[in-house]
Amino acid sequence: MRNSILGSTVIVLIIIAAVLSLYILGGALSPSPQKGSSVASPTARSIKIAVIYVTPIDEPWNQAMHEAMVWARENLGITYSYVERISEADVERIIRQYIQTGYDIIIPHSWGYHQTTIKVAKEYPSVSFAQGSGPTDIEYPRNVLVYDYWIQEAAYLAGIAAGKLTKSNLIGVVAAYPVPDVVRLINAFAAGAKSVNPNVKIRAIFIESWFDPVKAKEAAKALIASGADVIYGDSYGAEQATEEAYRSGRTVYFFGTIIDYSKLAPNTLVASVVWDLRPFIKYLVELKTNGTWVGGILNWGIKEGWAKLVWNPSFAQRNQALVADVERVKQDIIEGRVSVPIIEDWDPKRWG
Repeated sequence: MRNSILGSTVIVLIIIAAVLSLYILGGALSPSPQKGSSVASPTARSIKIAVIYVTPIDEPWNQAMHEAMVWARENLGITYSYVERISEADVERIIRQYIQTGYDIIIPHSWGYHQTTIKVAKEYPSVSFAQGSGPTDIEYPRNVLVYDYWIQEAAYLAGIAAGKLTKSNLIGVVAAYPVPDVVRLINAFAAGAKSVNPNVKIRAIFIESWFDPVKAKEAAKALIASGADVIYGDSYGAEQATEEAYRSGRTVYFFGTIIDYSKLAPNTLVASVVWDLRPFIKYLVELKTNGTWVGGILNWGIKEGWAKLVWNPSFAQRNQALVADVERVKQDIIEGRVSVPIIEDWDPKRWG
């Protein structure tokens, strides 16, 4: 009887071991997503997200995404991988590498990548893509969600503050290129300034580079020399010129975009037009986790929490009445009483 029980026990153990071996082996040999395959929705903590940056991680456009991804890794448990300084010519190779290593969401974080994203997304419908800006008048595959920094509502609020602050009635703008997503913010900023100060004029210098702090600084210095006492910086480096002006005893106000410039321009910053991507990344993770990924164009704003006007604390403390005025307009925007114009071409004559 004892031998019979022992024999039965051995048989059971052998069966269990065999099942476990098959389970482990099956997991080890699970293939990466193949063209046209269907993959079950992962859990939140197993989601792998890759972000591809065309310029250095220090560029504000990249920094906003990177900070949100680090937050998601720490708070949502996702896996985050990234590469920077990837040219448009090389991005397809990088995307395919990430797909073959099992990444669930690929984020090509540059307008210049959009054609490659479309091409590869068609081949891998089970992989989700979030494309960082691109034309809005073309068709994207169903697994591609297009986002952009639709933060013009916050830029409009910043413009109101600028229009109230300027004494010379000349506001300078330092920006990368006169392309739709850039000038959309500049035009909103200018419209906000004009709404409270019809006499204000806007002068813009485009440095023809996504990341050149030296050129941005020199452009801002030229605008200040021409009489501008407010600088709107769309390009990293412009804040250095306003801080230099402060140290020389001149009052020049600064408005930053995409990230919070409080530490970069503590003496001259009024507020930053911030692109907070944490709600967006959380949204992507939820879509992927729930198996409800949807493509299309994502047009979020202040109400959704990714467009914010973040005041420099020291300025806000000294100018509480101005802050209160701007915050009232913010509430009007949220509740639909004020509509911010969307203008995606740059005409210097438009703003005097």
